[in-house]
Amino acid sequence: MISINDKANCTGCGACYSICPKKAITLKEDFSGFKYPTVNVDKCVNCNLCEKVCPEINSVCTDNSYAEPIVKAAWNLDNDIRVKSTSGGVFSAIAEKFISNGGYIVAAEFVENFRIQHTIISDKKDINRLRQTKYAQSELSDLFVKIKKLLYEDNYVMFVGTPCQVAGLKKFLLKDYEKLLTIDLVCRGVISQKVYIDYLKSVERHTKSKITEVQFRNKDLGWNSSTTKISLEDGSFYRKERWLDEYMIGYLKHNLYLRPCCYECNFKKMPRVSDISLGDYWGFDKYYDVSDDNGVSVVLLNSSKGQSFFEKISDKLFSMDTPLEQIIKENPCLVTPVAKGKYSDAFYKKFGKTDFIDLIHKIDEKDYYKKLNFKEKVYYILREKIKLWH
Repeated sequence: MISINDKANCTGCGACYSICPKKAITLKEDFSGFKYPTVNVDKCVNCNLCEKVCPEINSVCTDNSYAEPIVKAAWNLDNDIRVKSTSGGVFSAIAEKFISNGGYIVAAEFVENFRIQHTIISDKKDINRLRQTKYAQSELSDLFVKIKKLLYEDNYVMFVGTPCQVAGLKKFLLKDYEKLLTIDLVCRGVISQKVYIDYLKSVERHTKSKITEVQFRNKDLGWNSSTTKISLEDGSFYRKERWLDEYMIGYLKHNLYLRPCCYECNFKKMPRVSDISLGDYWGFDKYYDVSDDNGVSVVLLNSSKGQSFFEKISDKLFSMDTPLEQIIKENPCLVTPVAKGKYSDAFYKKFGKTDFIDLIHKIDEKDYYKKLNFKEKVYYILREKIKLWH
């Protein structure tokens, strides 16, 4: 019987929930918004399938993976698709080819009230729904069961998710499927949808307008200056560069609200758990001449299956070989978990009681003050008192 004594030992993949033959497992949300399995002991028959499919208890077989991936820098030759994508538009090229071959794609999209949920598509016109980074842990619901059914019926299926979601799916399936292509997204760590939705509500309070669209990596100012751009009902925009947006400050600068397992992630390593890994090629312009700022993807081909499929879309992409060492240097989250931020506990003490944007401002200001030397602190205090007098 699955039992979570340490939250750092659960990724929330839902494999245990999906495999239970007696529906004895529910996923319950804790205060921070992350879901964990709870077992109804009256329904449980102690078959232990839940433990068997847990990727934290049992490691995922990577026998079919390369010890070290083939690494590519790439972007979509269709510049319109490239600009609309978070990185270089490689996902779109893969998705179009996969659907052309009669396959199904399972990936995350924004749904009602901008919640994030995995869905299944089989029509090219729906690919746009799956583009763009979504900085919160997606709902998988019963999709593992649906994927297994599609594979059992001899369909091609492509699953796109975080490395731990890929691991959860592979353990749930209990066997390899030749017609399954897995893609993991280079991941810093996941945020709960409770925190994410609280941020959106805070934006609405501060702007006094309802949200109509959310983009975390808008390229109006270029890929390297990716901005959070939130469209509002009154026709205006809430737009901030990613190092200035409060949600991203808490995520990237202070590591305030990642799932506990993310600080000890078991999937940031080689060999990778998936056939292909996709992410941003940060620092590309340090090593190569590039004439625009429309986005560059890093592509890790982790298996012969991934390599073979990538070769089928070579006419849709610009791609070039690049050293793995460069990728790791510029995107260390590929192999190294981030440390829990020192203000994380302080954040959760105030979370839900204080406006999100105001709370991040207070934490960031406190951090700034602590880094000042004595003279700078005196100046800071005097400056704040002068503000009060005025």
